[in-house]
Amino acid sequence: MDEHGMSSNTFESTTARNALVGNQFSGHTNISFHGALACLRSLAFHEINARRHDIANAHPETCDWLFDTPEFRQWMDPASLRDHNGVFWIKGKPGAGKSTLMKHAYRHCQSTMSSNCHLIAYFFNARGEALEKTPLGMLRSIVYQLLQSDNALYQHFRSDFMTQQGNRQWRQSELQEFISWAATHHLSKPFLLLVDALDECNEADVRQVVEFLESLSIHAYCAKTRLRICLSSRHYPSITIGKSVTLTVEDSLCHTEDICKYINISLRGGNTSIQDEIRRRANGIFLWVVLVVSMLNKAYDEGQIEAMQATLERVPDDLDKMFSAILTKEVTTLSETVNMFQWVLLSMRRLTSEELFAAVMEPGPSTLHTSESIQRRITTSSKGLIELRVDRYGFELVSGSKPSSDLYAQFIHLSVRDFLFRYKTLQKLDAALGPNPTTTIHGRLWARCWFSINNAVVGIALH
Repeated sequence: MDEHGMSSNTFESTTARNALVGNQFSGHTNISFHGALACLRSLAFHEINARRHDIANAHPETCDWLFDTPEFRQWMDPASLRDHNGVFWIKGKPGAGKSTLMKHAYRHCQSTMSSNCHLIAYFFNARGEALEKTPLGMLRSIVYQLLQSDNALYQHFRSDFMTQQGNRQWRQSELQEFISWAATHHLSKPFLLLVDALDECNEADVRQVVEFLESLSIHAYCAKTRLRICLSSRHYPSITIGKSVTLTVEDSLCHTEDICKYINISLRGGNTSIQDEIRRRANGIFLWVVLVVSMLNKAYDEGQIEAMQATLERVPDDLDKMFSAILTKEVTTLSETVNMFQWVLLSMRRLTSEELFAAVMEPGPSTLHTSESIQRRITTSSKGLIELRVDRYGFELVSGSKPSSDLYAQFIHLSVRDFLFRYKTLQKLDAALGPNPTTTIHGRLWARCWFSINNAVVGIALH
């Protein structure tokens, strides 16, 4: 796990102790380890880096085009700083591949610039825990990363922490003030900040984040400090910023070429006419392409090569319509599918694969199901729209041998969640949900939990 992926639990490990005391704070032997631990714990949260690790790595030979675009070059050019105040905004449709592009940009900067700058990144996550989708979580993460990269900053922040006298609940205003001070007065190296998926917090929060980052860029420019900010978001909500360089992903010819590379490498069968049709209909939406290629490869693997063209012709161009087609293709397990969606949509926290399985399935002998069979059941019942990822500590994608208890269920993309809440989709899938599906679902979840608790109590009493 890298230095940014440490959770509050991993601080206790020998590796964390060495990193915090031996490496991060070398030259400060008087610093109490427990003081350092408490200070950083006041900022850290379990999922602080989960989203970045969840995002798929760029496909081979894709995304490098970003660094050769006129927009990127202008953003990095000191001579044009007055035109954009160091702000680069990547925009795109849902599913276009913005987060993958941002992760690739982060890794590129990490390998080429990290020794010469303070490289900080935050990836909002609407499917995650509360702090993953709020300005407070972003600010805590930014400060946490800054303290790890700069001893003098840590010393300054720790003095503020000590004045808290045990009150470790940082206010947004305090963290904003510290970041502004660091960016405009202190940092000895350039400050490069990447913030992905602004639209994955609510609109009021998006505006708050953009206002803060715009103010930060203006103050840094006026102070003649070296700050660069890279943002990514959907086109909606429509929020403007005074000065920035903007790149629209789906309008880039190089992005289209990336889609072509993915199709050529991933689609089985080598049918050029099918490849050309996928390319033509993609409209810059990488997620659509990934789903279509998966469907066609399934037909190919089942020996239905002649059906691939017909399958492609039936696939809608629009993501929402595609999700609808996926859900209505096989209706035999639709009630189980809807039940599973309800739990992933509205549970107060993310559920492990075993918890989701237990919540959805009727009680029965648990010994009949293995971790692998549970994972297959979830994938099949959700029609592939729910994925299982390793838990909050940010490991790589799970392998088949990983224990099921380490796996957490989430939708494959935020657009699936959006689709279920739009156009009364949930009510169409389950008419019994009525006019207020959220309230009805919460009632169902409560009833299921109460039933499980009652059964557990009865079981204990009988023994």
